[in-house]
Amino acid sequence: MSRHALAAKAPPSTVGSQRSPFTIDVMLGLVTMAGPLYIDIMPAFIAALRTEYGLRPEQAGFVAASNGYGATVGALLALFCVMRMPWRASLVGLLLVLIAADLVTMAISDFEMLLGVRFIHGIAGGLLVGFTYALMSQTADPRRSFGVLFTFHFGFGGVGIALSSLLADMLHRGIVFGVLAGFSLAALILVPMLPPFRQPGAAGASEADEKPWLTPPLLLRIGGIFLFQAANLGLGAFLIGIGIDQGQTRLFAGSVVGIGLAAGVPGAVAMMMLSRTLGWRPIVPALVIAGLAKLLVIFGTTPAGFAVAVAAVYLTMAVALPYVLASCAKDDAAGRATVLGGFASKLGLACGPAVAGILYTMGSTVLVCASVATVMLAAACFALSFRIDPKR
Repeated sequence: MSRHALAAKAPPSTVGSQRSPFTIDVMLGLVTMAGPLYIDIMPAFIAALRTEYGLRPEQAGFVAASNGYGATVGALLALFCVMRMPWRASLVGLLLVLIAADLVTMAISDFEMLLGVRFIHGIAGGLLVGFTYALMSQTADPRRSFGVLFTFHFGFGGVGIALSSLLADMLHRGIVFGVLAGFSLAALILVPMLPPFRQPGAAGASEADEKPWLTPPLLLRIGGIFLFQAANLGLGAFLIGIGIDQGQTRLFAGSVVGIGLAAGVPGAVAMMMLSRTLGWRPIVPALVIAGLAKLLVIFGTTPAGFAVAVAAVYLTMAVALPYVLASCAKDDAAGRATVLGGFASKLGLACGPAVAGILYTMGSTVLVCASVATVMLAAACFALSFRIDPKR
């Protein structure tokens, strides 16, 4: 795409901003990750609920799923709210709700109350992501925007898991939720600094956007996003538990998962480089490799083997994730398809831990193999979507 075409795609307010497009991508990425950051530190989230809150594995899975189902509801509401509510004021209010919910979680221990509070947290986070994803569809290159987003997600997610594991025995119970509140506070400070994006919706769309947008290729990508995210978090939520089952200590397993999550940073950077040179072509191979990498978890019975397996899982996942989410922003100036992609992502993330909790009781090998098969099905969805896309 030419430089003039990129300028034409971006809204006038963004093009005319004093900040560079990359700086805007960075700021959007930092604000966006406050909503689903609990997903990135889900292994520490689950481990804290089991060891610090005294919940059984299936209870911990349901609390995590409650957060995810709340995010799904929020993402569904975003389909109706993002185009009608002022985006900047909405982001501020939603971040305040996230901070309050995380602080309340640190003060309670009842299983039913935890379900309710995390559900509210999820609704706010899902709405937040809906707003920011719609803004990302207005940037010069949504693939780069999502690449920057997941660079932050994997980097700060790894730091969050490591800090939570190291500080769990020294500080207040539930410090993992304090880490989440801290990230939301940082995002709140950034919101007033964002440039004056166009309000997402049909008012800013071109005449081309008046054509039917819910096409078969988009529906296949939506299904692929759901499957991929369900497989990712379904396995990821129990990685620390699998490590402990294989003979690792909680401190070692938590530290390895935290450091391994940081391996996603070069993966997200690699995705941005691949997209510049190869466009959309690497998306299906990236999904297949991400699925096969999960098989390494079965062989992580030694400390070194577990560390290599975790790093491979997050490295390959980080290449594929920005691609699959940015695919919804393809030919979408109004932000509707991007918001729908966020909904599919949240639904997959909600279903993943709940189903994985059941599969985990059958053995870690069953869980790993189910995750691999699900990713392969997601790859097939994307392959077919690009095959039938008239604009491929």
